Amino acid sequence: PGTPTVEYEGQVYNTIQIFSQCWLKENLNAGEMIPGTIEQSNNGIIEKYCYNNEFDSCTKYGGLYQWNEAMLYTTTEGTQGICPAGWHLPKEEDWRILIGAVDSEIAIGDSTLYIETGNLGTDAGTNLKSNTGWIIPGNGTDLYGFTALPSGYLAGGFGGLGIKGNWWSTIEVNSYYVKEYTIHMNGSHVIKGNEGKPAGDSVRCVKNE
Repeated sequence: PGTPTVEYEGQVYNTIQIFSQCWLKENLNAGEMIPGTIEQSNNGIIEKYCYNNEFDSCTKYGGLYQWNEAMLYTTTEGTQGICPAGWHLPKEEDWRILIGAVDSEIAIGDSTLYIETGNLGTDAGTNLKSNTGWIIPGNGTDLYGFTALPSGYLAGGFGGLGIKGNWWSTIEVNSYYVKEYTIHMNGSHVIKGNEGKPAGDSVRCVKNE
């Protein structure tokens, strides 16, 4: 409400209100495309990977970013990173609120949302998934308009397009691993796991409180 769209880096993003949060409705697609064989670097330019090094993939699914690039080379929880001004990369608590708000079986604050790794909720993934674009039978209901897409990933090579989407959080596990959140075509839940910082994941931004 009051901010239906956000213009950033030459692109217009829609927004979606879910419970107390306002999220970008699309994956971030900011920066200049570089080949997936090259490391993203702290050079003052936002760099992104596009699935299979195809520019049109970024137009449809958004960019893929290494964690350090997404964070703009800080380790501060909830930092703005490469998100627009007034927005930030989701903290672990942001993901907990989102999943608790959209799941039909658990609520915000449920103890199961605080596990270190594993499946979160029962149908949160289904309710967040777009209702097209997933390999059958993976389409979701998009019940809340979040429209999560199976944008794939980059980890030693591109993979997972149509099968899964991986999104970064700002939580470090250690100097190499951070928390990521995954939605898979074969699952109805959201999966919380550890991923290495050099991997290429999608980014969703959430509005500052």
